[in-house]
Amino acid sequence: MITIKDKNEQERMNDSQLHRRVDFHSHSTFSDGALTPTELLSLAFEQNIELFSLTDHDTISGLSEAKEAAQIHGIDLVPGVEISTLWKGIPIHMVALNFSEDNAPLNEILIKNQEIRLDRAKKIAILLQKKGLPDLLDSALEEAGTSQIGRPHFARVMVEQGLAKDANKAFDRYLGNKHLGQLRDVWPDLESVISLLSKQDMELVLAHPKRYPITLTKLKKLIYDFVSYGGTSLEVSSGNDKPENVRLLEGLIKDHKIKASVGSDFHGPYGPWSQVGKYTPFDEARIDTVWRHW
Repeated sequence: MITIKDKNEQERMNDSQLHRRVDFHSHSTFSDGALTPTELLSLAFEQNIELFSLTDHDTISGLSEAKEAAQIHGIDLVPGVEISTLWKGIPIHMVALNFSEDNAPLNEILIKNQEIRLDRAKKIAILLQKKGLPDLLDSALEEAGTSQIGRPHFARVMVEQGLAKDANKAFDRYLGNKHLGQLRDVWPDLESVISLLSKQDMELVLAHPKRYPITLTKLKKLIYDFVSYGGTSLEVSSGNDKPENVRLLEGLIKDHKIKASVGSDFHGPYGPWSQVGKYTPFDEARIDTVWRHW
């Protein structure tokens, strides 16, 4: 039963959330997003976003275009990137925010991860050949263009060449983790990445904590380790998170006395992705947030 107190609390949270429209997690065609940075910023403008970050996977190549578009629309662009790491053999994503684009340690990590992505793509092509498919590497690289090559590019090539009915079928039959799981353990260790970046005057955010395939006990251990390594923030709400998961993360943020970040994790206007600037409401009035310090 929803009480008057509950309704008042929800209204207060919604009003607080609307006070300053922010989105610190999104993707463009420079990684695995469907829109160019220019198109993405236009969409952010339509959604009344004031503070925005483009956080492509392991690359900041799209930031220059995003800056130009942000200036046109009067949006404050916060430099961002989503970094691939490993924690206890589990792929974990960390969003770095508000950094200098010429930061040497950060660029060193990104260059290394781009090399890993290319090497991973070569291994994927070999595994697909072992499953009876032709060599798709060159076609996937062409499909990727300026993007960071990944499994979605192989999926699109499969559809184009009639090897799969659609991208979902390509993943179900060839590209899912159950088929390519042995390629997951390739990213740099989370602790080593944070140790390089924690003194570089940037925000280090544990991305979408409730999406990892781990138990609550392991999640709490992950957050404990993340903070002890030097991480500064948790993504308290990412896209269509369940409200109960947001409440859980709010409590963990308070326990660890760290900050909250939020984002839509927008990849495109279709499919399961949340709209730019849309994410489950959180208790902004009672939790310290990254943007209050900027």
